[in-house]
Amino acid sequence: MDADFLLLRSHSLEKSMVGIGLMSGTSVDAVDAALVEFLPSHDPPVQLIAYHEETIQSNFRERIQTAMCPQRSSVELICQLNFEIGNLFAQAARIVVEKAGMDIDQVDFIGSHGQTVQHIPQCDTERGWLTPSTLQLGDPCVIAELTGILTVADFRIRDMAAGGIGAPLIPFVDAFLFAQPDRDILCQNIGGIANCALIRHDGKIVAFDSGPGNMVMDLLTQNCCNGLRFDRDGRLAEKGTVISALLNKAQAHPFFQEKPPKATGHELFGMNYVEWFINQAGGALVEDLIATACELTARSIVQAYRDFIFPEGNPDTVIVSGGGAKNGTLMRRLTELCPELTLRNIDEFGISSDAKEAIGFAILAYSTLCGIPSNVPSVTGAKRPVVLGKIAPGNKPLTIL
Repeated sequence: MDADFLLLRSHSLEKSMVGIGLMSGTSVDAVDAALVEFLPSHDPPVQLIAYHEETIQSNFRERIQTAMCPQRSSVELICQLNFEIGNLFAQAARIVVEKAGMDIDQVDFIGSHGQTVQHIPQCDTERGWLTPSTLQLGDPCVIAELTGILTVADFRIRDMAAGGIGAPLIPFVDAFLFAQPDRDILCQNIGGIANCALIRHDGKIVAFDSGPGNMVMDLLTQNCCNGLRFDRDGRLAEKGTVISALLNKAQAHPFFQEKPPKATGHELFGMNYVEWFINQAGGALVEDLIATACELTARSIVQAYRDFIFPEGNPDTVIVSGGGAKNGTLMRRLTELCPELTLRNIDEFGISSDAKEAIGFAILAYSTLCGIPSNVPSVTGAKRPVVLGKIAPGNKPLTIL
């Protein structure tokens, strides 16, 4: 057994608890807030009560993206954003409680991923990366003070201190929600980055980031299509023609050939990569650029299955979540490239695709408060299982479940 998700399931059968999961992903478009209840004898053991997306305004998004860029960032900017993002996360938590018609005092805890501005999973002296490290902004003390609710955050750090790469974190959540004793399950999240998790029937978990999900497509759309934030439903990609020469160069990126454990983010596939992508295309139409980025995402996901998933298990279904699940062109290409698998949206299993990752951080926080390790050493490369996160007490007395 690779993780203690079954132990967490047993805890969730003992006492009903209400929590909030908060996160903002690599697209920096909104703070996702999910109000959930852990229910005894319920399948799935977590039920979504309410969901809210707190939009990150364009000028704020630009400041966060500046903080992600070593050449343009500053200590002052990062220091201020740590509090400002905490304020925004606290606001999202309050609003989702109001949407549910509940009182904030009815919430037992918050789990916050924060906003990642830098994730350095491994040393790279050429880049000046001298030690593995990670930084998520949106301090939990700010959230706890402004909401009065105990807040758990900074989930990646303990795993990295234990020798892991701090990502991906959600495979524990996938196993908690979907593990089956008689079949292998494959979960695919397509956010800014695409990551997959094979939950084997024997409890072993194989999971990793496969490369860009929506990130390259989103940044191309934002920079080349005035006023658009993303390619809605994959319409632009559908109109375009894949640029074969560019696709071949893009597929040669060394990350795709790396063996797990592996994780990535905007450091490899962010704006610098998109600028390279555009320059290599030599004045191509934006629809063709987006079509090529969409094809890169689809092919890198399927190649990851063939290289690292299928040798380890025998899934016949993929449970898809994240914004990419709404991209019809991407979903069609995944089906065409990997016809042996049936793609099913996570909504079919009673979990909201939009809210899935935010729900995940409520689950991770619940695990922390139960004292149950929620990293997966076989996934992250950590030396041992560890309890993740830092706890900022709220107004109620601090109690561990």
